[in-house]
Amino acid sequence: MRILTVGMLDGYQRRKDKTVSIRFVTQEKTSNEVMAIDELVDQFGVLYFRASETMEESELEELDSLEIDLYDQPKTQSQRLRNVLYKLWESEGKHGEFKTFYKQKTEQVITHFKSQIEQ
Repeated sequence: MRILTVGMLDGYQRRKDKTVSIRFVTQEKTSNEVMAIDELVDQFGVLYFRASETMEESELEELDSLEIDLYDQPKTQSQRLRNVLYKLWESEGKHGEFKTFYKQKTEQVITHFKSQIEQ
């Protein structure tokens, strides 16, 4: 689903975590258009803004073809794995340093998949 509308950049706010909150104001919207916007709240997507009201078909096609898998999750796969291993380390009583635990567990995963390749 996408939103394509004319709007005005109303302002922005810098956040502590280095992200930026951006506000846009559109012209009047119908109830159905507002519902479509509401359905997209908290979704990752692509934001494209330019100070012109006309957009060529080729621009739309390019925007629709953008790959945004990298932004579907706020954390990378490696960050997620590290966080899960940290929770596991905590749940097992925090024996030793996490750095050592992390290295041991990731080595187990690497060894597991290497053995599958070597078969």
